[in-house]
Amino acid sequence: MEKTTKSFPHKWWALTVLALSVSLVVIDGTIVNVSLPVIMRDLNLDFTDAEWIITLYSLIFSALLITMGRIADHVGRKKVLITGIIIFIAGSILASFSTDITTMLIARALQGIGGAVVLPTTLSAVNSLFFGKDRILAFAVWGSVISGMAALGPLLGGYFTTYLNWHWIFYINLPIGIFIILVALKVLPETYGEKMTNGFDILGFLLSTASLLLLVFGIIEGRNYGWWTVKGDHPTFLGLSIIPFLLAAGLILMAIFLFWENHLRKQHKSVLLNLSLFSFQSFSLGNIVAGVVAIGESGLLFLLPLFLQNILNLSPMKSGGILAVMGVGAFFAGGSASFIVQKTSARFVVSLGLLLETLGFVGFFLTVDPGISLWVIILWLVVYGFGLGLASAQLTSIVLQDVPTTQSGQASSVQSTIRQIGSALGIAIIGTIFVSYLQHDVPSSLNQYELAQPVQTMVEKSVIDSAGSSIPGLREVPAEKLAITQETKTNVFDKIDATFTTSVAKTIGISSLIMLLSFFLTFGLGKKKKEN
Repeated sequence: MEKTTKSFPHKWWALTVLALSVSLVVIDGTIVNVSLPVIMRDLNLDFTDAEWIITLYSLIFSALLITMGRIADHVGRKKVLITGIIIFIAGSILASFSTDITTMLIARALQGIGGAVVLPTTLSAVNSLFFGKDRILAFAVWGSVISGMAALGPLLGGYFTTYLNWHWIFYINLPIGIFIILVALKVLPETYGEKMTNGFDILGFLLSTASLLLLVFGIIEGRNYGWWTVKGDHPTFLGLSIIPFLLAAGLILMAIFLFWENHLRKQHKSVLLNLSLFSFQSFSLGNIVAGVVAIGESGLLFLLPLFLQNILNLSPMKSGGILAVMGVGAFFAGGSASFIVQKTSARFVVSLGLLLETLGFVGFFLTVDPGISLWVIILWLVVYGFGLGLASAQLTSIVLQDVPTTQSGQASSVQSTIRQIGSALGIAIIGTIFVSYLQHDVPSSLNQYELAQPVQTMVEKSVIDSAGSSIPGLREVPAEKLAITQETKTNVFDKIDATFTTSVAKTIGISSLIMLLSFFLTFGLGKKKKEN
């Protein structure tokens, strides 16, 4: 691994700038979700429009990470980071003043581009500025910010939407972004990576972007379009859903991209992605672990809000507050991670973190119940958050530990891309499993009650099709409209709550196994001798 003894002045202030920069991107990935129903009403959007507000950001963000990380290596990470913040601010301003879906989607596209510029640039900058014990602490801070801000996003979204208005979820980015730019100009040193000596790899850019767009879109929209048989009036190809064809095309283009990059490398020409990075076991296996972790973690983040709002009847604001507890655990983990690493190893800390995350999942699996106390939920979230804070930062450190600093941008963008694809894949997998459990558990679950068959079918179908989101509304339907007594209605919805919760518990059980797999995979990472 390439070493350096160069000392950068103000590097801890620089870390503050980098942490604030990544916090903008991470929060934006979660803050919009809570405010979406209000945005839909104000802009008169349908559900498809609302989905695209989330999907477009994720698509562009994921597709451009590899390219932007490479550009940052060549042009200079400080210049590229500031450019990314400016683009992100421009998108935020446009989003805050949006009055229709077209303007909002353009704004979200700009935010996606800005986010794709910022995230790998901050990580490669941290990797280039800090070494030895400072590096351990820097990655602990960087990881704690990501974990904490991801949990804080829903709380901020709920607060702004409840007490101000949805525009503030975008307004807030302006002062923070300006502060980042001003401080970065003063304290952030310029660092470079490997130069592109024979020009920009245009073909590699087109292949990587197209393949990632197709793959991420297919993964995100598979449940809506149908994984094989088409759902609703979505487009078809050869009588089937377009999703398998999009995924196949994405995989083919990705294979061509990797072939092309390897060809350029053998010709000793500049590449967008240096495949020799995968010769480092820490990089290749570390990224596999990161992908598996992202799949497993998305399960809890997907299911818990459904349970909190649909079964426990919590408001979006209260749900966001409960989820923010994860940030508390992550914050305390950040304070202890560097100390534990110095006494043991980064691999031990990652293993410990993933074990605690798995314990949090298993805790939910064993105790989740319609009558569960919020304090029990908070307990498991603190355990999960503490593990998340330990594992996230040090896993990133392991992935980059053997990578030459000149290739930090490429390596950082690969890791970020794998995490994004893993998260999208996790939601798709966990969502599909959850709906399958609902389809198995809910039908005929109300047979013992005095419901007319059409009413029972309507209620059961509504719960399945909405993934439980219709339950609060169904509870408000008067008993006489369902042609049953109030006592029977109470029993019916107690049963619905219990059945829905059973499906949640079984799905979290699957997520627990995925997290356990990631824990066992860490034993292949080996131990790196501690730097002094």
